Amino acid sequence: KNLNLHFFYNVEHSKNHLDISDLEDVEESLKEIVDWMDLGLRLGLWHPTLRKIEEDLNRVDKCKREMLAAWLRGEDNSKDSTWSTIVDALHGMDKHLLANDISQRLK
Repeated sequence: KNLNLHFFYNVEHSKNHLDISDLEDVEESLKEIVDWMDLGLRLGLWHPTLRKIEEDLNRVDKCKREMLAAWLRGEDNSKDSTWSTIVDALHGMDKHLLANDISQRLK
């Protein structure tokens, strides 16, 4: 019986948890976001990490990709790698339409 509960948890967890293999989907969903640094901070990445990304890459699209990769890898004090975390961060940035669009796609 415990094995079934454990299996159920893992299946449910895998539906919600994102990892580095989801980078392309996450990046595509957030293509309209220009303020990648604000998003990164809201996702729990530290400012020095974001500054290093900015210094190394300098282009918004590349910086955003590397920031999302760092978040998906769980760097710094990253919040849970879930779509819900992204939605919450977007609401915090007043990107309500995008947040609602992502929420609707998850249903």
